[in-house]
Amino acid sequence: MAIEIDLKGKVAVVTGAGRGIGKSTAIALAEAGADVVLAARTGSQLEEAARQIRSKGRRALPVQTDVTQKASVEKLMSTAHDQMGGLHILVNNAAIMAPGPLMEQTEEAWDKVMAVNLKAVFLCTRSAGRYMIEQQYGKIINMASTGGIIAGPNNASYHASKAAIIHFTRSVAIEWIRHNINVNAVGPGTVDTELVDQFIKGGNRERMLKGIPIRRFAAPEEIANLVAFLASDLSNYMVGEHVIIDGGLTIP
Repeated sequence: MAIEIDLKGKVAVVTGAGRGIGKSTAIALAEAGADVVLAARTGSQLEEAARQIRSKGRRALPVQTDVTQKASVEKLMSTAHDQMGGLHILVNNAAIMAPGPLMEQTEEAWDKVMAVNLKAVFLCTRSAGRYMIEQQYGKIINMASTGGIIAGPNNASYHASKAAIIHFTRSVAIEWIRHNINVNAVGPGTVDTELVDQFIKGGNRERMLKGIPIRRFAAPEEIANLVAFLASDLSNYMVGEHVIIDGGLTIP
C-alpha cells in the first residue's frame, strides 16, 4: 500500500514563513494539498513564498504579523479562518537568536528572544486552538530544537526558550488530545539557514560538522517534510512528541 501525505481541504498557518524552515514548510504543506496562510514581519519575503505556492495550484495568503503581540496574532488566525475557510494546521516556526556570552547579554535581548521563540508559541496556539477546539480537529507543530535538550555556551536564551517549547508541547498535547488536536514538536539539529549563519562564524562551521555523524547540515526541505507528516492524519497516534531530526548529532 502506498503511503501518501494528503492535506487536501486543509488550511495551514505557518509563522516565520518568509524564509528558511518556515518557507520550506509552507511549500511542503502546499505540495501535499493544503492552502497556506504565511505569517512573518517582512512582507516582501511573504509575497515571494506565496507566489511559489500559487504556482503549485494552491491558495496562499500572506499576512504581515507580529507574533509577539496578541492583537496581531488574533487578526492572523481570524483572517485565516474567515478568508480561507478554516484553520486545521498551525506551525509555530518563528524564532530568533541573540548569541553571545551571558554576561554580555542585555535584558532587552533576553526578553526579545523569549517573546519571539516562546510567548509567540503560546499566543498562536491559544488563538488557533479556539477554532480547533470548536471543530474538534487540529494539528499543531512547534519548532523546538536539539538545543532544547543539549546545551552549549554563548546562546543561553535560545536554549532556554527551546527547552520550554518542548514541555509546553507536552502539556498542551495532554490537555487537548481529547479535542482530537495533536500537538507535537520537531527538534532539528543544525540547518542551513540564515538563523544558523548568525551563530556560525569563522571556523565554527567545520568544527560543528565534525560533531554530526552525517557530516552535513540539514536542508530546510528535510525538516519541512517531517512537519508535513506531523500535519497529516498519518501522525494521529503521536501525542506530545519531540521528534529529533539531526543527522545523529544527539546520539550519545
